[in-house]
Amino acid sequence: MSGKRRKRRVDIALKIRAGPPIFPANFTPSMSPPNESERFRKAMRSVPTGVTVVTSVKDGEPRGMTVSAFAPVSADPPLVLVCVNREARSYLYISHSRIFCVNVLDSDQRDLAEHFAGKVRDRQFERIAYETAATGAPVLPGALAHFDCEVDVEHHAGSHSIFVGRVVALGARDGAPLGYFDGAFRDFGL
Repeated sequence: MSGKRRKRRVDIALKIRAGPPIFPANFTPSMSPPNESERFRKAMRSVPTGVTVVTSVKDGEPRGMTVSAFAPVSADPPLVLVCVNREARSYLYISHSRIFCVNVLDSDQRDLAEHFAGKVRDRQFERIAYETAATGAPVLPGALAHFDCEVDVEHHAGSHSIFVGRVVALGARDGAPLGYFDGAFRDFGL
């Protein structure tokens, strides 16, 4: 390539970058535009979801948290994903133990959703009955379904980690799911 062509490409790149800034002068790539996260949260309240409690265990201590960011990934091999805030205490349990269980809640399990959405720091399972499957992570009785997983991969995305889990045990029953919409638990009437 000649030096003349190379210079021309550089000039074009400089012209593209030279426009007025879209964001404030102090904006860095890790910052969101002002009020953007509030607008995002408000828009996400319009998305109806199911409700799960994702559990794990570390050094013999069980831990759980209410999660709506859960999805199937693949049927062959069976994979699911959950999104977990890295500031959450449960994140350390999953990251350390490399296991988790997704418990899909029934419409009559709102009390469990609220319990695991709360700020209980110690002995979270003190009054909560549970069983275990293959990994040892808690399986909540009465859940519509459970997916007992070993972490296949963890991706960092913003403030959260996306855990893709290989399902090693599962169970399901008939029933109606607990839902979440517009900042409140809902009965979807299914």
